[in-house]
Amino acid sequence: MAEKTNTGLVAYAKAQVGNPYWYGTYGQVATESLYNSKKKQYASTGYYTKWNDYSEQYGKRVHDCVGLIKGYLWSDSPTSVPKYVRSQDKSASGMYSAATEKGNISTFPETSGILLFKGDSASKIHHVGIYSDDGYVYEAKGHEYGVVKTKYKASEWDYWAQCPYCVNDVEAYTEETSTAETVAATVATVTEKKATESAKAYDRSLAGTYVVTGNLNMRNGAGTGKSILTVLPKGTKVQNYGYYTMLNSVRWFSVQVTVDDVKYTGFCCGTYLRKQ
Repeated sequence: MAEKTNTGLVAYAKAQVGNPYWYGTYGQVATESLYNSKKKQYASTGYYTKWNDYSEQYGKRVHDCVGLIKGYLWSDSPTSVPKYVRSQDKSASGMYSAATEKGNISTFPETSGILLFKGDSASKIHHVGIYSDDGYVYEAKGHEYGVVKTKYKASEWDYWAQCPYCVNDVEAYTEETSTAETVAATVATVTEKKATESAKAYDRSLAGTYVVTGNLNMRNGAGTGKSILTVLPKGTKVQNYGYYTMLNSVRWFSVQVTVDDVKYTGFCCGTYLRKQ
């Protein structure tokens, strides 16, 4: 199984939005057999007798709050069958306890892929969600809601932690861009124009400087149907930090470039980019 990262965790959680919440699950496909098994396992909670819509959810991928994280850790893709790993089978509270980077929400670093927790104390945590740099938290919120995205500032979170089983691949990206922004600030006041679409994949080996091989549109997202942010002349050098989106077997790179004191961050078709 591939290395698990913050970026991958967020992408997995986004792919689950709209799917149901089933207590004690971690990405399995809902079936009558799974329902009967979980009903027996959690008989004392009454969860599987409280609602009557379970059969309507058969065929969908299901999670509980911490199961949304375990579903990513134990699956090769957002739709593949999860493979149980006992050593990582933690409750929300156990996930927080296992983390080495964590703290009170007042120290939250606002890094994409960080876990957010609710609880009366660090030892009494009862819910977990996944922060994304689009300003949302992705969470399996409960049976009435399923997997949803909610504005980070619309809810109160008490603690944060780096997932103990994921590599924080966002950190290097943040450090590099911070350095670039610091340098730019000493030269000129730079206006920024950013794509509203986020990259869906990450590969550190792809990071580097690329040269545009022909006049090329930088777009608001992956695909020729997305609006154009600017046109890059042939020979323009752009920076990629490993982020991209695959579309119809073509890699669209998320790139940055400053042109005429405007800093652009958008998507360019990889067919017309050559790595230096």
